[in-house]
Amino acid sequence: MRSFALSVWAVLWVLTPVCSGRLTTTEKRIQDARMLARSAIIRIQQLNGRFRPSPNIEISGLNLIPAPLRDSAQENLGTVHGALSCFIESLSALQISNTGQIQADLKNLKVLVRSLATSHNCLASKCGTSRQLKNFLRRNSAFVLTIKHIVLDRLQNYLSRLLWVLDNPLSCMGPPLI
Repeated sequence: MRSFALSVWAVLWVLTPVCSGRLTTTEKRIQDARMLARSAIIRIQQLNGRFRPSPNIEISGLNLIPAPLRDSAQENLGTVHGALSCFIESLSALQISNTGQIQADLKNLKVLVRSLATSHNCLASKCGTSRQLKNFLRRNSAFVLTIKHIVLDRLQNYLSRLLWVLDNPLSCMGPPLI
């Protein structure tokens, strides 16, 4: 009886680290993605707080810059990956000063979102309007200050929406990706 009690205690002692409530790999990635999104939002607020363009301004082609989808049923980790690609391309094409850290955060966030998308059976998309977006930014280079703030504002809104998507990740349809 004594050896049985001793062996039960030994098994429990060995299993304690396994059952200690450590985060799974997916939960850790979600936590890291949330942290990166929040820090990017704070950086954008600091950078974008000085100047606000008129909300009535209209520049044709702004629809190429991603905005959060209003219908949450269409937003998944795959579509988020594509939008992050567009924002990274926008920021690098605009060559905005003081956005290096935001761009680095977005690139790291994109890697995490791609990994999470794969684990939720989502196909990580690319920026679908990449060529048109680059042409738009090149044609409107005279308005770089205004476009910069619109891009940063939309990025901030998109990252806020990403926090919701990370809390409620939708599994994509189709067979598991390998």
